[in-house]
Amino acid sequence: MDATVYKIIHLTGIAALALGTGGMMAGAANRKPFAICQGIGLVVMLVSGFGLLAKLQLGFPHFAIVKTGLWLVIGMLPLILRRLKLPLVAAMLIPITLVAIMAWLGVMKPALW
Repeated sequence: MDATVYKIIHLTGIAALALGTGGMMAGAANRKPFAICQGIGLVVMLVSGFGLLAKLQLGFPHFAIVKTGLWLVIGMLPLILRRLKLPLVAAMLIPITLVAIMAWLGVMKPALW
């Protein structure tokens, strides 16, 4: 597959993750469909991200290690935010900030150390 196809699949996974996470954090009455959507989005993101790394022959650089760690945090975010009982503004800004950091890492591919 072309690298562009991997990027499109990756962005589709991000959209599924956003839908699932948003529904779970909003306190939907039936959270199961949102949890499934979040899980599918996480798996699609992971597989397409590593597929893209392989396609670009980048190996496993430092930015990918950081993105994988942030991927784990984002996967647990609904649980973390629900247990911490943060104000709504903080609960909205944390995921946006994490996704922005991940997007910057993916686009810029910096040498972190």
